[in-house]
Amino acid sequence: MKQMKLLSNPMVNYKAKKNLKLKVHSWFLSLAPSDISGYNVCPMANKVTQGENHKLKSACSSVCVAHNGNGRYPIVINARIRKTKLFFEDRNTFMSLLIEDITEAIKESKKVGYIPTFRLNAYSDIMWENLRFSKSGLSYKEGKYNGKNIFEIFPDITFYDYTKIANRKTPSNYHLTVSYFGNDIEYKKAIKNGSNVAMVFDTQNNKKLPLPSEYNGMKVIDGDLTDLRTKENDGSNVIVGLRAKMSKANIEKELQKETSFVVRV
Repeated sequence: MKQMKLLSNPMVNYKAKKNLKLKVHSWFLSLAPSDISGYNVCPMANKVTQGENHKLKSACSSVCVAHNGNGRYPIVINARIRKTKLFFEDRNTFMSLLIEDITEAIKESKKVGYIPTFRLNAYSDIMWENLRFSKSGLSYKEGKYNGKNIFEIFPDITFYDYTKIANRKTPSNYHLTVSYFGNDIEYKKAIKNGSNVAMVFDTQNNKKLPLPSEYNGMKVIDGDLTDLRTKENDGSNVIVGLRAKMSKANIEKELQKETSFVVRV
């Protein structure tokens, strides 16, 4: 499979590989999480490099899954930082490369009979729907995309992400699942808006320990079975249950915080 400039191969990414059984390729854009690049890609997360501890923000920065797996290696971290800096410092080049990558990825997936999907916020929470090609800032070398965002450029392609920003208005081909992070105001806002909500339960990452069947009267589905967060796959008005990917001691430590993103079963 062809090497992309910005997107990761769906055959090697741990989460993306879960979708292969659905005959789906999920191409991830992995930027450097939180603010470790010098730029904050997660507006609702406390800045990990500054020791921020704002009570209305998430404490997820210090335990972000971006630091697991290949994210432990300097070569991977530095590559993510380079992409993040390119996004903020040379938006035109970045978006040009992204369009080229998505176009090529669609061809690669369809060539082998898989459905191409894209997750642009693997470890970030950028509001891509607001990034439009126009004279006022974001441009493209051919000029043919003026006024459009990435979802309108690829209207027949499915995009999905997690977000901690509950009131986003997105195109029909961009599916968002709101991540619970202990802020009940944002949680209730998401439920009111009809969003699916992802919750990390203190059921440690052990398939022998079941997730709850419901939470606050809402059905809980097993979000660890696949990574494809669309309503066609998950259903509507559900809690997407996830198991805590940390040690039992760290789970208990997280639960003691005033605002914890982990929910006790």
